[in-house]
Order: sequence, then C-alpha cells, then structure tokens
Amino acid sequence: MGRIPSLRISSHSFRDYTLIVVVLLSILLLAKFIVFYKDGELDGHSAFYCNVDVNVNVDNDNSRPSEIAEAVAALTPTPKVKPAMEAERAREPGYCEYCTTKDDICKRYGTFNLARSRAYEGPNARLKRVLRKLSSGEKIKIGIIGGSVSGGHGLKDYHTNWSYLYAQYIRETFAPENVELVELINGSVGATVSDYMETCFLEHIPEDVDLVVIELAINDMRLEQLAMGYENLIRAIFALPNRPAVINLQIMALMFSSITMGGDLHTAVAQYYDTPIVSVRNVLLPHIFRSTELNSSDTSVEDYWFHHNGGDIDLRHLGTNGHRILADLLISFTSRVACEGWREEQQAATQQHDIVGGFDWHPEGRIENGVTPSLPNPNEGSDVSEYIPRQSLFQQYDHASVLLPAKPSCQIASPNAKHPLNPLPPPLSTLGPDAFSLWSHPKNPGKVWLTARKPGVTVAFRVRTSAWGRVRVTYLRSESYGLGSVWCWVDEQREKGRRLDGWWQQKNIHVANTHNIAESISPGEHILSCEILKETKDPGGGTEFRIVAVDAL
Repeated sequence: MGRIPSLRISSHSFRDYTLIVVVLLSILLLAKFIVFYKDGELDGHSAFYCNVDVNVNVDNDNSRPSEIAEAVAALTPTPKVKPAMEAERAREPGYCEYCTTKDDICKRYGTFNLARSRAYEGPNARLKRVLRKLSSGEKIKIGIIGGSVSGGHGLKDYHTNWSYLYAQYIRETFAPENVELVELINGSVGATVSDYMETCFLEHIPEDVDLVVIELAINDMRLEQLAMGYENLIRAIFALPNRPAVINLQIMALMFSSITMGGDLHTAVAQYYDTPIVSVRNVLLPHIFRSTELNSSDTSVEDYWFHHNGGDIDLRHLGTNGHRILADLLISFTSRVACEGWREEQQAATQQHDIVGGFDWHPEGRIENGVTPSLPNPNEGSDVSEYIPRQSLFQQYDHASVLLPAKPSCQIASPNAKHPLNPLPPPLSTLGPDAFSLWSHPKNPGKVWLTARKPGVTVAFRVRTSAWGRVRVTYLRSESYGLGSVWCWVDEQREKGRRLDGWWQQKNIHVANTHNIAESISPGEHILSCEILKETKDPGGGTEFRIVAVDAL
C-alpha cells in the first residue's frame, strides 16, 4: 500500500489560519447581534430614561440658575420607542408616563435622583385602593401629621407648601372634573414628636381620613422610645374606619449634633408595616456633600433648598424650593404607584394572570386548578396585602400574642381643640393671675402652651384610662427658654409621682417630650395633678413650665 502523505503546517501558517477563523466568527457574531438588537430593541420591559434640563427655572429669590446643577442627575440619552409601544402607551393614563419625554419631574431631577428618593416602596395595596376610590367618584380625605416644616414655617404663601402642591396634583390627576372630592387637612404641629402624636393625632386630623402622610423624621431624635411611639401611631392610623394608606415623608435638617435622626429608626418600623418611604435626604445630601467637598465655603446648595431667616440659612426648615422638591418626589412616587395599580386592573380585566410564587411557600407544594396557592391568609378573610402584624416590632416573637388596638383619650393646649385642656376648678387648681393659662409667644402665635411660671402653682385635669391604665404629660423642653420643673401625680398618690424637667442640655432642639406619670392603674376616671417646683435645672433659675397635652390609655 502506498503511504498517505502527511500534511505539515508551519507555526506561521497555523497562526494565519487561526486569525482568519477568528475574524470570520467575529463578523458572523456582530451581524447576528445587529439583527437581534434591531428586532428586539426596547421591548415592553425595558426601562425608560429621560434627558435632564439643568437650566430649569425654579422660583427662589436667593438662588441662581446654575446652582441647581448640583441637585440634578447626569444627562442620559432617551432611546427611541417602537411604534407598537407608542400605540400601547397611548391607551395608558397620563400618570403612566414616568420618565418619558412628557415627564417634567423626571426632566428636573433625573431617574437617578428619583430612584434614590424611594427609600422603601412596597406593594402599596392601601394607596392603590385609595386612588381607585377617588377615581370612581368617591370623596377622600388627606391628613398630614408633621412638624413645623409641614406646617409651613417661613413660607410666605401657603400655596407653596408641599402638602398643598401634592393635594393639587391628586385633584387634577384623579378627580379633574370634581376637585372638591379631595379634602386636605394639614394637622401639623410644630415642636411635636411621635410620642405625642401616637395618642393625640385625632385632635389634628379626622377619624374618617383615607391617606395620611407622616413627616416626623427630624422632630424625633434617634431614641427607641420615639420609634415605639411611631409604631403605635401607624398601628392607630391603620385601625381607623377607612383603613387609611400611610406614606412616610422623610425630610432632613443639618443643624443638629448628628445627621442621623429619628427618621432612621422610623425606616425599620415603616418597612415592618409595609408603608412606603419617600426621602429628600437621599436626594439632596450627596449633592451638598459634593459641593462642599469641592469648595468648603460653598453654601449655594444649602441656600437653594433651605429657608432663610434674615440673612442666615435656617438648616432646620426647608424653604420654597425645598417644599417644591418634597411635593415633586411624592408626586413622582404616587404616579408610579397609580400606574402600577392601573396596569394590574387591566391585567385582571383581561384575565392575564402571571402567578409567581407560592409553591415553595406552601408546606405541601400542591397545585390547585393549574396554579400554586398563596400562603394561608393570616388576616381572617381580608386582603393579606393589608395585613397588620399581630405583634409589635419591639416584642419578642411568639405564636399567640395579639396586640389589640388601643383607644386613647387626649386633651391639648389649643382654644379650638376637639378636646382642649381644661384645668379643674379650685382647690385642685390654682386660681388667679399666676394660674396655668393658654399662652403663645408673640413672634410665633401658632404654638400654644398651657403655661405658668410661679413655684407652688398647681393645675389638675380629669383623665379617663382604658385597658393600658397609662397617664402621660407632654411638655416643652429647651436649653435656652428658661424652663423649670414640675412634680406630677395621679389621684392622691403624690409620693408615687414623677418629676418633669423642662430644661435639658440639647442645644437648638426645642421640642415636646412625653413622659409617663402612672402605669397599670385601674380603668376609669382619675385626677392628674402637677405643681411647679422651686428647684430648677435651668442655669438661669427659670421656673416657667409649658404643658402641650395630657393623655390616657
């Protein structure tokens, strides 16, 4: 047999052949990618981006147009939308145009900043239900629970308050033919905290409210006691007749001893109760950091967003532009939620169900009618998406405990209150010019306290406890107001009373604090008494004492 000739390839020839093969494969892959991208460009699940107009004109007497460049996102090109998608979007309501070319808020802040603002989103079942109620022609009430920022401190025009701007958006978007269907009740009270609001919030907003926006992130210090009060507030709101939706609006202040405040503890509570969080600090603070890092004397960003008190920047209260961004972030968030709800309704109407989850959660992993069942409903028949946890976040977990809703009673220092503080007559309360009476500072008439100044003056109130048997006093504390101390007790048990000190060492923090006077006492009527002491912690010897409220539970 003849020998088969061998094929010999030099190393140079081998490298040449390899290079040719690689080039040919690259060309084929590139051609396939181009065709694939063209056919699948921007499918229905793609994200949309918008261009940012850094020269947007924002009203502020103390700013320049260039200053807002620090508060907006980098430019991002807008992709082309396929005709089929344009037709599909044309059928959607206007609030589904999140970060399209029609979204002015997205143009103003950019997708990056808007994404940062949504600190916690959740499924928003309650908010979607409230918006459906309004869209169907029923009236809704929006209640605001907040401090002096939401109360409009420093604003010259109420129409620039974030709460008004947000309510106007709700009216114009979901009830344009009948804007009277949306009622706004701003129950904000300056210098108050969650401890106070947990039992007294119904003195400021109605019981039949549908949506409550809570803004207490900087009024509350970073204390577990206040986080517990915040939890009790959310639970009490959820227990109201209309099963309200709650949005947590977290503002920021840069004048305290630390950047972190009570709002950072609120975050864990809000997530536990599946209530969304919209944060302005997440958006603004990185830009403030960056501008001052580049130039430590640069105050342009603070100038732009915060209120001006004379010639100084008030780093506690947001100004007109600050209120505008609060409203814009809430509007953007609500539009996303409303659009998601609308799409869910359309999906349900066309029976396009995509059942995801359930199999791994069910102990037997069974399938019913071709789909996997969800978890057993822990809320005994009502929608599990609005389930209220049966235990407090601050309790130890067990299999049996059920935290029942409480029925608080509250009396506040306001002449127009539903339940005003009414001192009992003598001899239980001191009578005359030195007696406790309603008072407000001439420069700030919006904050009212029941005030007295002379040691030995006594005031008493009738209170009614329920299951908890708890009686509390809410009073003002300050390092610079010359505040003194009182001794408070319940019924005839003076020896079991508590001392409350109005003076404290917290500089630049003038807020109401709430303290227990009695716990686990019998349900029913009791007499709460307080007497101004001669002894005071105030270095200047001040003995003035300001009572905000008394409550019983």
